[in-house]
Amino acid sequence: MTNTDKPLRPIRPVPYVMDEDQAQLLARLSADYADDLPQIRERAPHASITALLHAVHAHQAQRVFACDPRWRETAGITEVPEDRADDVAAALALLQVARDDLEGLEAALLLGARTASTRTGKPLLTFKQIAAALGVESEQAAQGRYRRKVGTPNATASGIDGTP
Repeated sequence: MTNTDKPLRPIRPVPYVMDEDQAQLLARLSADYADDLPQIRERAPHASITALLHAVHAHQAQRVFACDPRWRETAGITEVPEDRADDVAAALALLQVARDDLEGLEAALLLGARTASTRTGKPLLTFKQIAAALGVESEQAAQGRYRRKVGTPNATASGIDGTP
């Protein structure tokens, strides 16, 4: 049995939270590529789509929670954020652009991972390393992903991949 007279504890809707390792990787890459980011944004203005989608989501989450008077009381919120139906519709329409962009990036990164290193002549990453980076269970799973995104990992077929 629940007491409905008690105010609700504010809940922060977070669909995905980076773990500590991912946060460190993000910080390192942000620092390493800080000089390149303005050029990337000029070349690909849609590169910030995911940030915009997160902003729309955050606003809508606040609006949804603020509609509950008990949550507003607990959080000390006096006004409900405005409805932004057009923003939600625009964000939904942009989801496919973000998905396509990520698909292309994944294929390009996988190809780069398996392209021969200039120093050693061997692929930059092994499928075991790719599996670990992608969070898949096995080298075979990484190879399957590579085949789906890039093509065959056989050097004779692709001419690029350094796989024996």
